[in-house]
Amino acid sequence: MSAETVTPNFLRDWPLPEPGAGKYGRGQVLVVGGAARTPGAAMLSALAALRVGAGRLTLAVGRSIANEVAVAVPESGVEPLDEDADGHVAVGAIEGIATSAASADALLVGPGLDEPNGTRDLVAGLADVVGPQTTVVLDAFALGVAADVRDRLEPLRVGW
Repeated sequence: MSAETVTPNFLRDWPLPEPGAGKYGRGQVLVVGGAARTPGAAMLSALAALRVGAGRLTLAVGRSIANEVAVAVPESGVEPLDEDADGHVAVGAIEGIATSAASADALLVGPGLDEPNGTRDLVAGLADVVGPQTTVVLDAFALGVAADVRDRLEPLRVGW
């Protein structure tokens, strides 16, 4: 699989959805991020996914902000993630996204995550929950903790 630069001309050449086609035909995107103090990063990432044509969008964010995010981004479904006492995504939170991750075409992990332990646990469990054709993208924070669990991510390697 080779990388391709996404430019306005690239997007103009994408075909429009077929008349009568459903949102699932345009792809399912799951954005996992948004701790209690930093929900905006996940919301901006989600809106970007919609702008480039995602058909179905799900935002997985901290439980304490899930209702607010659902109102702010009404085009998305929202999955609340377990949090620790300080509002950071908790260790074990991946269990809350397993079903959504299994059906996602693309999964972005990290925007708005702000604590290494919970993020490391999320990243470590990705290969166990994503579908075989899911494209997984890690943002800078998630990538930073991925080095600690590189062996767990080995099944996801394509073109590294």
